[in-house]
Amino acid sequence: MLKLYDDELCGESYKVRLMLGLLDVPYERARIELYPSRQNETRRFLAMSPLGTLPVLDTDGALLHDAHAILVYLARRYGDAEPGGQLHWLPLNDPLQLAQVHTWLGFATQLSDAVFPMRAQVLHGAPTHNDACRVEAKKLLRILDETCWFNEAAGTPFVCATSAPTVADIACFVPVALLDEAEIESIDYPALRRWSMRLKRLKGFTTMAGVYAAV
Repeated sequence: MLKLYDDELCGESYKVRLMLGLLDVPYERARIELYPSRQNETRRFLAMSPLGTLPVLDTDGALLHDAHAILVYLARRYGDAEPGGQLHWLPLNDPLQLAQVHTWLGFATQLSDAVFPMRAQVLHGAPTHNDACRVEAKKLLRILDETCWFNEAAGTPFVCATSAPTVADIACFVPVALLDEAEIESIDYPALRRWSMRLKRLKGFTTMAGVYAAV
């Protein structure tokens, strides 16, 4: 069975838990508390994750790091194939769409790097360059909101202009879902709210503190 080392309040960890839930993959959890105990800095954990980052997924003895890399692995290994062998979460048979997925995974990294430090500052008093993060987050959120609006109008309402969500949607969703905890107003991004609701209605959607399924 897969074993996930994560923290309940860690945004990057939530991306993986969400993907596991959507794929209906059973797994064991081992909690590594970031705040206040900093268990990710212990010698034992650093032996698994030299940079001290979460999450870490143990799959048959191989340790996988980086949430987005884990999303790709899970989609490739457990994603259901559609007719023609196309994977629902990872369009391996379409080079252009696959490139789009990786582009938006990179975008999600930038968005997470702007939102998550602000959230850590609000929740835990962690130091951050708040003004720079806020400016960057708003710029990226505007881009994502406009993309979702145009994709929705075209009938392909997910970030890679697909009719079904990909791993890029999961990677982008989590920082958007945690905007309130970072004290970033989400009211200015109506297309993001509609996109988020589509994801929250998916079978297997997994909640976390502050993030709830659609009613």
